[in-house]
Amino acid sequence: MELFRVPRVDMAVVASINRGQWDPLADFVETGSKVWLSEAGRRKFIDVFERRKGEAWKHSVVGYSLSYGRMIELEARLLEKEWTGSPGLFARFRLR
Repeated sequence: MELFRVPRVDMAVVASINRGQWDPLADFVETGSKVWLSEAGRRKFIDVFERRKGEAWKHSVVGYSLSYGRMIELEARLLEKEWTGSPGLFARFRLR
């Protein structure tokens, strides 16, 4: 899953910050020296995460576009092939 953390989560959250979608007062709660997502912030994060899941990207192994949700399934199948004797296909997914 770490293979998809950057494109599925990090890039989506940074893009939403750059678009000004977060409200510091409504989406975050400060407790002592810690900052947490409020209930509204959690809902917003889940929405950003789920929307990203439906976006498509061209996979470097198969050569055509897949949604990020489908790419995770494909990478799991490529990992299975790696373990059963067809090495070299798993983890070749690249963002650019």
